[in-house]
Amino acid sequence: MFKELVRHTAKPALYEKGTANFWDDPHMSQLLLEAHLNPNWDAASRKPATIDKTVQWITANFLKSNSAILDLGCGPGLYAERLAQLGHKVTGLDFSRRSIDYAKQSAELKGLSIEYHYQNYLAMGYSEQFDLIILIYCDLGALIKQDREVLMHKMHAALKPGGVLIFDVFTEGFKNAIQEKQRWQLTDNGFWAAGPHCALTQTFHYPEDKVVLNQTIVVREDGSSDVYRIYDNYFSEEDLAGIVASAGFTRPVFSRDILENTDFESAQVVFVATQKPIG
Repeated sequence: MFKELVRHTAKPALYEKGTANFWDDPHMSQLLLEAHLNPNWDAASRKPATIDKTVQWITANFLKSNSAILDLGCGPGLYAERLAQLGHKVTGLDFSRRSIDYAKQSAELKGLSIEYHYQNYLAMGYSEQFDLIILIYCDLGALIKQDREVLMHKMHAALKPGGVLIFDVFTEGFKNAIQEKQRWQLTDNGFWAAGPHCALTQTFHYPEDKVVLNQTIVVREDGSSDVYRIYDNYFSEEDLAGIVASAGFTRPVFSRDILENTDFESAQVVFVATQKPIG
């Protein structure tokens, strides 16, 4: 086991997968949901004031009344509920069953008609059903290049002609805060496991590919172990223009002031809006 763990501490090949993910882990998904719902923390989801500002910006610039909206990576429905309360028809997809279950219960309690699905959005198959698609919290940059291309084409197919896609990503300014480092944690109970465990978290930078990897190796009390890998891509405006053009979208419009006064430095994140051409 230790030889295998030592092997994992070396910098992996770009986009090499880990041994597990945490989206549906019973322990970690509960803590992620709590992070989504914490109004004082810009982790998992942004703070309510920032979400309100984002929804106001979207509504003022990109929506007509009674629009059909697809919220990808919707989590517990924080954006979906706000948009539904404004009279829009909202569909939400997320790969966390716990978040989707919470979102459904919350919508029912509030009398909101929102269609939620537990699904990997890379597997969706919509065709010209939506006026707007949103993919918020830098999700696009968490995908490897091949999956990003698949999702861009699926989002293009899901939009009606003239429909708008909005997403946010890390800019090249993100690299200025990157520090390749490692940190050990030994605890009785924590995010990565319930019960005693040891976690080694490492940061690796692939500057030639504009990618950062946060890797955590977890060893539990029973001797079992897993490797969790989270990749973040960062982009120039030219990179983004090429990505949307290759999927058939129009040249994007960039907005950099949405996240002012948050725990995210606005210089590190840009919102991108692009359109599916008409005809």
